[in-house]
Amino acid sequence: MNKILLQGTFRRFMGKMIANNLMIFLGSVVSGMVISRYLGTDAMASFQITLPLFFLTMMLSQIISMGVQNNCAKSLGAGRPEEADVYYSAAILFALPLSLLLAALLFWQAEFCAGLLGAQGTAAALADDASAYLRGIAIGLPLLMLLPMQISLLFLEGRAKLAIRAIFVQTAVNIAGAFANVLYFGGGMFGMGLVTSLGYLVALAAMWGFSSGGKHQIRFTCKGLRPGRILPVLRIGLPSAVDRFYKSTQMLVINFVLLRTAPSTAIAAFADINALNNIFNPIVMGLSATTLTMAGVFTGERDKDSLHHLLRISVKHAVMVTLLTALATFFAAPLLIGIFVEEQGAAFETAVRALRIYICYLPVYAVNNVLQKYYLGVNAMKMTYLTSLLDNLLFICLLATVLGHAFGADGVWISFLLAEILTTATLAAVIAWKKKGLPRGIGDFLCLPKKIAESTSESLARSAASMEEIVAISEEVRQFLLSHGASPRDAMFMALAIEEMGGNIIRWGFGDGKKHSIDILIMEEEKEASWSMRIRDDCKAFDPKEWLNIHRGEEPARNIGIRVICGMAEEVRYSRTLGLNYLLIRVQNCQSL
Repeated sequence: MNKILLQGTFRRFMGKMIANNLMIFLGSVVSGMVISRYLGTDAMASFQITLPLFFLTMMLSQIISMGVQNNCAKSLGAGRPEEADVYYSAAILFALPLSLLLAALLFWQAEFCAGLLGAQGTAAALADDASAYLRGIAIGLPLLMLLPMQISLLFLEGRAKLAIRAIFVQTAVNIAGAFANVLYFGGGMFGMGLVTSLGYLVALAAMWGFSSGGKHQIRFTCKGLRPGRILPVLRIGLPSAVDRFYKSTQMLVINFVLLRTAPSTAIAAFADINALNNIFNPIVMGLSATTLTMAGVFTGERDKDSLHHLLRISVKHAVMVTLLTALATFFAAPLLIGIFVEEQGAAFETAVRALRIYICYLPVYAVNNVLQKYYLGVNAMKMTYLTSLLDNLLFICLLATVLGHAFGADGVWISFLLAEILTTATLAAVIAWKKKGLPRGIGDFLCLPKKIAESTSESLARSAASMEEIVAISEEVRQFLLSHGASPRDAMFMALAIEEMGGNIIRWGFGDGKKHSIDILIMEEEKEASWSMRIRDDCKAFDPKEWLNIHRGEEPARNIGIRVICGMAEEVRYSRTLGLNYLLIRVQNCQSL
């Protein structure tokens, strides 16, 4: 993909993902504010100690969501939409019964879980509020399992607006419900958890309602379903589960360190920071989810150059966006903490100081998280697990324990930055060891799969923004194919396909006044002894095969170019993902050198 098209696609997808995530977590920010302001410090501390278990329940949701998103992206990128349907269907049949069982266990064993999380001994006073909140969120656990998956698929299909509308409704319900719970119904912490569950229900209902009349590219199907179909989803989603487990362990360790080495205001300050993380994390998640999805698509296409450009653009945007966020947070810390705590006394001063130290870690964390999700997208599983271990568990738990006991709460806050720096340095050292030399650029961090890194297939990639460029590329492709052993007939056919399909895109897609681009990739298929052509553009959706079906009864001379291409090609596939049109044309029985 040319750099302009790739960067534009990345920014659009990133912006929508961040906006979507911020809207999702805005309800959590308001819930934290309501708990702190109206239910008191003990209730806020109870909310804080339930977070590790909440992260563990989110872990299963992330396994399914990330696994489905990445596998569907690869299937669509490779031109196999029916395979994406199978992954989606297998995930639903796996997730629903499991989540119902876990929800029942959490609801009936809430007191036991609260005790495990630390609501015992000197903190026994937190047990009632913690168990009540756990029961409230248990009711919505099956809905939570499905919601992230549905959101990610709508984004993948290029229907982000539908997801954002549904999440807007969810956020409105969360905010209104939180205030109604404390001001009118007196539901306490159980009511706060119940409002969260109600938000999941409303979001899913709105999502299905908004999209019911539209075209679903990924659908539930029973065709091709087998028990083993869930395994690729779990394999890709497992690193996200490991992340959540590490995060839960990290949260548990830091909670215990603060409870034993710092005043009570420190644990409340950590709760305020975690409430604000509902603003910070969506930004990082938007960056990393965009990287993961696009890396999956490009891996399915075996597009080495696009993967290189993607990682460079991802890291650059991660640094820029999160550095600005960190600076704004540092200077606005009193204002942000004032949302949760009265602007006087030790609690306010402790929380402001904690936030200013803590936020310094954000840019380095964003880079590490983007690298991890990129590695997951290209199936570099060893690097994925290593980054997760270093970033989310090993360094932070070790440093927080040592520095927390040595310097109190300040030692814990500075541990976040030091842990991220050590993670980045360790990754660079691993790359240097593998490359037998110091990394000299972002290209050294690619860690591409062997089938892409060692591919000897011949290929030609070009971009066009006008009919003149399409005609020139058509002739260049013809000469390229002839020079690499293709028959004159097949070389001429590919040239004709470029002119016909490229011309259609320019005529029908370039007329909206926006700047557009067309990517053309010619690639040798080694195993099939054939050549394939992938045409990618950022115009409005257009499926040539569906167009022919719609106009089947018309005069045969009409749409003759599309008819000829679809009739002579061995295979023609269309898909739309990331807001881009993908057209794959394959010709069989070409002779390769």
